[in-house]
Amino acid sequence: MTTPIIHYQVNKDISDGQLRPLYESVGWISYTDQLEDLSLLLSGSHLVISAWADNELVGLIRTIGDGVSIEYVQDLLVHPTYQHQGIGTTLLSRVKELSTQVRQFLLITDNSSDNQRTIEWYRQQGLVPVAEANIIALWRK
Repeated sequence: MTTPIIHYQVNKDISDGQLRPLYESVGWISYTDQLEDLSLLLSGSHLVISAWADNELVGLIRTIGDGVSIEYVQDLLVHPTYQHQGIGTTLLSRVKELSTQVRQFLLITDNSSDNQRTIEWYRQQGLVPVAEANIIALWRK
């Protein structure tokens, strides 16, 4: 079996039927259980870059922000079958390239013990914990 070529698109026009299998594949049930139409997530996003293998959505990054003072990575996900092929790196790199003039570029993830590999991967991509950036993140209780 040959590995399909991955194509990337900057496009918010992705249906719930295309998004739902991707979000379910990584276990993001807080999205899939609470929203009837996941495409609503994209309409309010600033940047959406997707990765496709043939007609299957296999990766996605979306940001919220104004593209000037702040760009916040809300979601970055790659279907488990396609992980470790550079798709996440490409998606994050493309968003960073499109955000070079943005003053604040943020991504928040949980600090659980089972997420440490992901945090290390983010560090390898040039992102640092807010404590190292001499800023503070505040959270609503």
